[in-house]
Amino acid sequence: MNNTFIKGLLLVSLILNAVFLYMLAQQQAPAPAEEVAEEIVEPVEEVLTSGESYPLMRIVDGDTMIVGFSGTTEYVRLIGIDSPEQHDPGGVECYATEATAHMQELAQTGLVVLHFDESQGTRDSYGRLLAYVELPDGTDLGEMMLADGYAREFTYAAAYERQSTYKAAEASAIENQTGLWADTACK
Repeated sequence: MNNTFIKGLLLVSLILNAVFLYMLAQQQAPAPAEEVAEEIVEPVEEVLTSGESYPLMRIVDGDTMIVGFSGTTEYVRLIGIDSPEQHDPGGVECYATEATAHMQELAQTGLVVLHFDESQGTRDSYGRLLAYVELPDGTDLGEMMLADGYAREFTYAAAYERQSTYKAAEASAIENQTGLWADTACK
């Protein structure tokens, strides 16, 4: 990548973070005395809607990201994929750095669209939201990570809505020896 592109990407990231912090500060500003009323704050689970856009705050690794919600952030775990772990207790797993970098490259728009799947529940055992994550143009990040060879298909407890598409994407990457499936990937 050229230096101008990186500077532009950093500028966009800085602007998005500034907007998010401004929105957060506005929500925490005290109301005038005559408007003070008890505010009822609903848990995030009750206001989640599939197909909504949210600001992408940070990529954690190839299958987890931090997304901004009204006044807070949430870890989001992509349904149906498992990428090598950057922060594994045993150390960085083979191909984790590449998987994280690829997710960062794919998701550089600054916005993501979340789709929830009732068959998977709302959260995983670590408290992360579970969702399919798409770009505003409809690109499915989970499917792309599988097709490009940066993740494995992962079925947790039950079949999920996009399972056949994800398994086909993984099979294609294996057949083409793409990414972590290449003979030289983890040697």
